[in-house]
Amino acid sequence: MNRELRMLINNLTQDIIDIFNIEIPIKDIDLVVTKLGGHIEENQSFDDFSDGNIRKQDEGFVIYVSPFQTKERRRFTIAHELGHLFLHMGYKIDKELWNKQKNATYYRSGDSLMEYQANEFAAAFLMPQKKYKEIMEQYTVGNKVRTDEIANYFGVSVSAASNRGKFLGYLEW
Repeated sequence: MNRELRMLINNLTQDIIDIFNIEIPIKDIDLVVTKLGGHIEENQSFDDFSDGNIRKQDEGFVIYVSPFQTKERRRFTIAHELGHLFLHMGYKIDKELWNKQKNATYYRSGDSLMEYQANEFAAAFLMPQKKYKEIMEQYTVGNKVRTDEIANYFGVSVSAASNRGKFLGYLEW
Protein backbone atom coordinates (compact mmCIF):
# COMPACT_ATOMS: atom_id res chain seq x y z
CA MET A 1 0.00 0.00 0.00
CA ASN A 2 1.44 3.35 -0.97
CA ARG A 3 1.81 6.44 1.21
CA GLU A 4 -0.99 8.34 -0.55
CA LEU A 5 -3.55 5.60 0.07
CA ARG A 6 -2.39 5.32 3.69
CA MET A 7 -2.96 9.07 4.14
CA LEU A 8 -6.44 8.84 2.59
CA ILE A 9 -7.39 6.02 4.97
CA ASN A 10 -6.02 7.96 7.94
CA ASN A 11 -8.00 11.05 6.90
CA LEU A 12 -11.16 8.96 6.45
CA THR A 13 -10.85 7.45 9.92
CA GLN A 14 -10.37 10.89 11.44
CA ASP A 15 -13.46 12.15 9.60
CA ILE A 16 -15.49 9.21 10.95
CA ILE A 17 -14.20 9.84 14.47
CA ASP A 18 -15.16 13.52 14.16
CA ILE A 19 -18.56 13.02 12.47
CA PHE A 20 -19.70 10.34 14.92
CA ASN A 21 -18.09 12.09 17.90
CA ILE A 22 -16.06 9.04 18.91
CA GLU A 23 -13.93 9.56 21.99
CA ILE A 24 -10.31 8.43 21.81
CA PRO A 25 -9.20 6.14 23.28
CA ILE A 26 -12.19 4.02 22.41
CA LYS A 27 -13.26 2.46 25.69
CA ASP A 28 -16.22 0.41 24.39
CA ILE A 29 -15.89 -0.68 20.76
CA ASP A 30 -19.27 -2.45 20.91
CA LEU A 31 -20.94 0.87 21.75
CA VAL A 32 -19.13 2.53 18.82
CA VAL A 33 -20.45 -0.16 16.47
CA THR A 34 -23.98 0.49 17.75
CA LYS A 35 -23.49 4.23 17.27
CA LEU A 36 -22.44 3.56 13.67
CA GLY A 37 -25.63 1.55 13.01
CA GLY A 38 -24.53 -2.05 13.52
CA HIS A 39 -24.17 -4.72 16.12
CA ILE A 40 -21.74 -7.45 17.13
CA GLU A 41 -22.42 -11.14 17.57
CA GLU A 42 -20.05 -13.75 18.89
CA ASN A 43 -19.81 -16.81 16.68
CA GLN A 44 -18.65 -20.00 18.41
CA SER A 45 -18.20 -21.86 15.12
CA PHE A 46 -15.31 -20.00 13.53
CA ASP A 47 -13.49 -22.81 11.78
CA ASP A 48 -12.19 -20.91 8.76
CA PHE A 49 -9.17 -19.42 10.57
CA SER A 50 -10.81 -16.01 10.65
CA ASP A 51 -11.26 -13.87 13.76
CA GLY A 52 -14.25 -12.06 12.36
CA ASN A 53 -16.37 -11.05 9.43
CA ILE A 54 -18.89 -8.41 8.47
CA ARG A 55 -21.98 -8.33 6.34
CA LYS A 56 -24.79 -5.98 5.51
CA GLN A 57 -28.00 -6.50 7.46
CA ASP A 58 -30.98 -4.46 6.30
CA GLU A 59 -29.63 -0.89 6.23
CA GLY A 60 -27.11 -1.59 8.98
CA PHE A 61 -24.50 -4.26 9.47
CA VAL A 62 -23.46 -7.09 11.72
CA ILE A 63 -19.94 -8.01 12.75
CA TYR A 64 -19.37 -11.61 13.79
CA VAL A 65 -16.36 -12.18 16.04
CA SER A 66 -14.70 -15.25 17.41
CA PRO A 67 -14.86 -15.49 21.21
CA PHE A 68 -11.45 -17.18 21.13
CA GLN A 69 -9.23 -14.08 21.05
CA THR A 70 -7.81 -11.61 23.52
CA LYS A 71 -9.76 -8.43 24.21
CA GLU A 72 -7.07 -6.43 22.35
CA ARG A 73 -7.29 -8.73 19.33
CA ARG A 74 -11.10 -8.58 19.45
CA ARG A 75 -10.99 -4.74 19.38
CA PHE A 76 -8.62 -4.78 16.42
CA THR A 77 -10.75 -7.39 14.64
CA ILE A 78 -13.86 -5.23 15.05
CA ALA A 79 -12.02 -2.11 13.87
CA HIS A 80 -10.66 -4.13 10.92
CA GLU A 81 -14.20 -5.15 9.97
CA LEU A 82 -15.24 -1.49 10.18
CA GLY A 83 -12.47 -0.88 7.65
CA HIS A 84 -14.17 -3.27 5.24
CA LEU A 85 -17.50 -1.59 6.01
CA PHE A 86 -16.37 1.87 4.98
CA LEU A 87 -13.61 1.15 2.46
CA HIS A 88 -14.98 -1.85 0.58
CA MET A 89 -18.72 -1.85 1.23
CA GLY A 90 -19.27 1.91 0.83
CA TYR A 91 -21.24 2.34 4.07
CA LYS A 92 -22.25 6.00 4.49
CA ILE A 93 -19.78 6.91 1.72
CA ASP A 94 -20.91 5.34 -1.57
CA LYS A 95 -24.65 4.60 -1.71
CA GLU A 96 -24.39 2.73 -5.02
CA LEU A 97 -21.67 0.40 -3.69
CA TRP A 98 -23.55 -0.05 -0.40
CA ASN A 99 -26.72 -1.05 -2.27
CA LYS A 100 -24.78 -3.80 -4.07
CA GLN A 101 -23.80 -5.45 -0.77
CA LYS A 102 -26.64 -7.98 -0.75
CA ASN A 103 -24.87 -11.19 0.29
CA ALA A 104 -21.26 -10.01 0.50
CA THR A 105 -19.27 -11.10 3.52
CA TYR A 106 -15.81 -9.75 4.28
CA TYR A 107 -13.46 -11.85 6.44
CA ARG A 108 -10.42 -10.93 8.47
CA SER A 109 -7.96 -13.30 6.88
CA GLY A 110 -5.32 -13.45 4.19
CA ASP A 111 -2.93 -10.85 2.90
CA SER A 112 -4.70 -9.17 -0.01
CA LEU A 113 -4.61 -5.43 -0.61
CA MET A 114 -8.11 -5.19 0.88
CA GLU A 115 -6.84 -6.83 4.07
CA TYR A 116 -3.91 -4.40 4.31
CA GLN A 117 -6.31 -1.51 3.81
CA ALA A 118 -8.66 -2.81 6.51
CA ASN A 119 -5.69 -3.25 8.86
CA GLU A 120 -4.56 0.31 8.18
CA PHE A 121 -8.10 1.51 8.87
CA ALA A 122 -8.20 -0.42 12.15
CA ALA A 123 -4.88 0.98 13.34
CA ALA A 124 -5.83 4.54 12.36
CA PHE A 125 -9.29 4.21 13.91
CA LEU A 126 -8.02 2.87 17.24
CA MET A 127 -4.85 5.00 17.28
CA PRO A 128 -5.42 8.24 15.34
CA GLN A 129 -2.19 9.87 14.18
CA LYS A 130 -2.38 13.07 16.22
CA LYS A 131 -3.37 11.28 19.43
CA TYR A 132 -0.75 8.58 18.84
CA LYS A 133 1.99 11.18 18.61
CA GLU A 134 0.75 12.93 21.75
CA ILE A 135 0.69 9.68 23.77
CA MET A 136 4.01 8.53 22.31
CA GLU A 137 5.66 11.74 23.45
CA GLN A 138 4.33 11.17 26.99
CA TYR A 139 6.01 7.76 27.05
CA THR A 140 9.32 8.68 25.42
CA VAL A 141 12.49 9.28 27.42
CA GLY A 142 15.53 10.07 25.32
CA ASN A 143 15.38 7.62 22.44
CA LYS A 144 13.36 4.99 24.32
CA VAL A 145 9.64 4.68 23.62
CA ARG A 146 7.42 2.66 25.96
CA THR A 147 5.25 1.01 23.32
CA ASP A 148 3.70 -1.13 26.06
CA GLU A 149 2.26 2.05 27.62
CA ILE A 150 1.05 3.28 24.23
CA ALA A 151 -0.61 -0.10 23.66
CA ASN A 152 -2.21 0.02 27.10
CA TYR A 153 -3.56 3.53 26.49
CA PHE A 154 -5.22 2.56 23.20
CA GLY A 155 -6.25 -0.95 24.30
CA VAL A 156 -4.29 -2.71 21.57
CA SER A 157 -1.42 -5.20 21.51
CA VAL A 158 2.17 -4.00 21.83
CA SER A 159 2.74 -5.28 18.30
CA ALA A 160 -0.15 -3.15 16.94
CA ALA A 161 1.10 -0.05 18.79
CA SER A 162 4.65 -0.63 17.57
CA ASN A 163 3.59 -1.20 13.95
CA ARG A 164 1.42 1.93 14.03
CA GLY A 165 4.39 4.00 15.16
CA LYS A 166 6.56 2.50 12.42
CA PHE A 167 4.01 3.09 9.66
CA LEU A 168 3.59 6.69 10.85
CA GLY A 169 7.37 7.13 10.67
CA TYR A 170 7.76 7.78 14.40
CA LEU A 171 9.54 4.51 15.18
CA GLU A 172 12.26 2.68 13.30
CA TRP A 173 11.72 -0.68 11.63
